[in-house]
Amino acid sequence: MEKTLNLILAEQKRQGDLLHQLINAVAATNVKLTEMDGRVAIIEKKLDSVFDEVKEIKAKMATKHDLEYYDQMISEHSREIYKLKNH
Repeated sequence: MEKTLNLILAEQKRQGDLLHQLINAVAATNVKLTEMDGRVAIIEKKLDSVFDEVKEIKAKMATKHDLEYYDQMISEHSREIYKLKNH
């Protein structure tokens, strides 16, 4: 009987140790997840900043249509200047 009780106590201790290891592993995982959440938040903030910059650049940049218009106007003005100089 005493031998059986000792075996039960030893098994309970072993399972208690395993449970303690599991608790520590879960706690370490929680710490890592918290750190990752912080990093993700930083990345999201940077992405938002980049998106805002891209929107601003797109709003200010010349379009293909603008460049074609400027090319056409420069050509017309160059022809007019040439005509004025040669008449």
